[in-house]
Amino acid sequence: MSTNVAKISDLIVSFNDAVANPENRNSDNTINWNFVDADIHMDASEAGMSVPNEWYETFNDLADEIEGIVTGQFGQ
Repeated sequence: MSTNVAKISDLIVSFNDAVANPENRNSDNTINWNFVDADIHMDASEAGMSVPNEWYETFNDLADEIEGIVTGQFGQ
C-alpha cells in the first residue's frame, strides 16, 4: 500500500465522478455504493495514493446526502 495519502478534496471529485457514472447503477437505477467505493480506490491507486481511514465518514455523509436528494426528487 502506498504511503502517500490522497487528499479528501481529490476523493470528493472522484466520488462525484463515480456517482455520475451510469456503470455504477443497479438495474433499478439506484446507486451501487460498492462500485462507487471501488472507483474511488482505483482512482487513488492509479495516482499512487492510498485512501485515508477518515475518508469513510465523509463518504458516508456524501452518500447520505445523495440518497436524500434522490429520494426527495423521485419519492422512492
